[in-house]
Amino acid sequence: MSYLQQGASTMLTWPITQQGKLIAQKFSEDHSHPALAERVRRNTLAVWVMHDFFGALGIPTDLSASDSWNPAMQALEDVADLVVPGVGRLECRPMLVGTQGYAVPTEAVEERIGYIAVVLDEASGEATLSGFVAAVSPAHPQLQLSQLQPMEAFPAYLQRLRQREVAPESSQLTQLSQWLAGQVEGSWQLAEDLLAQYMWTPAFRQGAQVLEQEAPRQIRRAKQLDLGLKLGTEQVALVLEVGQDNDSFINVGVRLYPLGGVMYLPEGLSVKILDETGKVYLTAQARSVDNYLQLYFRGKPGEPFSAEVSLEDTCLVENFMI
Repeated sequence: MSYLQQGASTMLTWPITQQGKLIAQKFSEDHSHPALAERVRRNTLAVWVMHDFFGALGIPTDLSASDSWNPAMQALEDVADLVVPGVGRLECRPMLVGTQGYAVPTEAVEERIGYIAVVLDEASGEATLSGFVAAVSPAHPQLQLSQLQPMEAFPAYLQRLRQREVAPESSQLTQLSQWLAGQVEGSWQLAEDLLAQYMWTPAFRQGAQVLEQEAPRQIRRAKQLDLGLKLGTEQVALVLEVGQDNDSFINVGVRLYPLGGVMYLPEGLSVKILDETGKVYLTAQARSVDNYLQLYFRGKPGEPFSAEVSLEDTCLVENFMI
């Protein structure tokens, strides 16, 4: 396995194993038409590469439940899906070396948790995992390399999908508009009360810096997060600030504070705001001297978003509806 740098993205290369080649060749021999046989062979190689890659990461897959592993479906549809149990079908589209885009077949547009561009270089015996997207437009189903998210972001994306499947959607969305009406879930407490336990003042003062005037706010609530950090008793507070200055938009602030008697967040801790497709909208990462992180944005009532807090291999996601 190796990594290639292209612009701001990192692409991962993975070997095309002999076992994968033999399986792809066997599937192709089930179809007499040369073009169909070649399509099946390449789709099979792309799916096998991702299956092999996930196996190395400890991520289970189910080849037998994938349409791409069914000879009858191979003949009927141009699919390269790989079932990830408990999450859904991931489309692993094979691409030629040197191409910058790929038209996704219409039969592969629906019922997919994402699309990964797998560039097959059979001469070198390697495949390049160029990146992924959460969805493609049904009107213009295209995979463009310039629009892909980097592969290093995929495990966190997959974990978010898993967390969304754990409980019914209605029970895991925190309704921020209801906060403004005085209805706050019991898992969220007054931010001042939580932070005061760890010597943060109710005015949210950081030394001589006063932060009260940074954005309009009416409601401020907090939740203690357990990231499983191996840093003594350190915990992190997730603070949500919700305000409204007109009927069209709601202001949202997301902050992270260290808890447990320490003054600074662990270096590398990050918070990201994601839209409903999993695309990163805003992000901030802690340095060794940061005692809080903050992100501000505006949205319309009814818009969903997620706040992802991560450090190294640990990732927690909170889902919200504005």
